[in-house]
Amino acid sequence: MKQAARLTITGIAWMLAAAVVIAPTPGDAAASSGTITGFFDGPVLSGAFLQVGTRQPLACENTKTAKSSGIGTSSVAWGGDDNGATVAVSTLTFSGKSFSDVPSGEVFPLGTLTYFNGPSGPASLIFGVTMHLSAGDGVTPFTGPVAMIATQNGNVDRVADADALFFSSIDTPSALAAFEDAAVTAIIYGKLTDDSRLEVTRISLAPGEQDHGCVDEGPLASTHPCGAIALLLSRSLCAGEHVPPAVARQLEHARELLRRAAQARSAKSARQAVARAMRHLERSARIARAAAGTGTLSPSCANEVAQVLADSRRSVAQ
Repeated sequence: MKQAARLTITGIAWMLAAAVVIAPTPGDAAASSGTITGFFDGPVLSGAFLQVGTRQPLACENTKTAKSSGIGTSSVAWGGDDNGATVAVSTLTFSGKSFSDVPSGEVFPLGTLTYFNGPSGPASLIFGVTMHLSAGDGVTPFTGPVAMIATQNGNVDRVADADALFFSSIDTPSALAAFEDAAVTAIIYGKLTDDSRLEVTRISLAPGEQDHGCVDEGPLASTHPCGAIALLLSRSLCAGEHVPPAVARQLEHARELLRRAAQARSAKSARQAVARAMRHLERSARIARAAAGTGTLSPSCANEVAQVLADSRRSVAQ
């Protein structure tokens, strides 16, 4: 990232097609086997990106300037530098999975989606695609829009500069965000219905991906797609100073709980993890304040810890 006004955006487009063999199971519902594949089409060329800081939308018409490739395939790319410089474009790749003897109604992994958030100028953006999912002959495919939310970069925090994809028509509407200059992999889940339709049920982060992005379930938040984790995962504190182990432990506990919140499968579990994280942050601020009073920690470092707590409280309240 070279300019504060440069944007990041990630996008997605995919369709699935697979040969499915229907094999009756004695005494049970028919089960299906096959391999999921896919592609993306229908790029949206008019939309808006989010301004740095305020995250207010700024309208953008890119009918003549948007840059994209791979439309109609399982791997798409878009974006670039508006002035012609060479940068790493954003990419989205779907990799399908094989499935065997899956009965109707059973949720199973359809495949993975790997999404790289590269730098892009405003004029190069696209703002969405249509996602088509298919499980082969005899199964009605899933088709739904995927919105692309580009964030104007502040060039301070790769988490705050995250871009997101919003899946509004799956059973559990969700946003998948990739941190700046990071590639994140998510698992796509779905099921075959009794009337032979493919449905997408949800998406979740693949194991070990919490440092690269997040999944936020529910209506799209206008403030930040990653909720509470945006404040802590990549913030460093008290540069050049020894932080008391008790403070460091409380902050690490909070970080881990916020990572769990980002991967939680229900809103209740996420809220519980965030509440526990906030208690650890409150303890860290109290310990830091006491250490500053005894001279074992500088007042400026204690203030930084207190600021993390204040920022986190504002984020949770939004």
